[in-house]
Amino acid sequence: MMKTLALILSVTLSGAVLSADVAPAFATRMDGKCCVSSDGGRSYRYRMVTRRQQVPHTCTAYAASCVRISTAQPDRYPMCHAAKLQCLQSGTYVGPYSGRLFFGMEKI
Repeated sequence: MMKTLALILSVTLSGAVLSADVAPAFATRMDGKCCVSSDGGRSYRYRMVTRRQQVPHTCTAYAASCVRISTAQPDRYPMCHAAKLQCLQSGTYVGPYSGRLFFGMEKI
């Protein structure tokens, strides 16, 4: 009885040790594509890229996202509205707080 129990325990423990060596480790490296990582798409960078892709390339949409993102700025409404008006005239949206330029915007 003791030999059977010892055999079962040794097989079980050796199986656990082998499976620990074979199991994949959670890595944080990129696999060559933009924002694809081993965390299953939960990384901050991946979420920001996918969120940015959802905004249509229009002056109105960028102004609305400006108001939504800049909640800490007390003058966000006039700043984002001024950027929208400038975009409607020129077709280039200039981020009021970042200064980033977005060319080729639809004047909607």
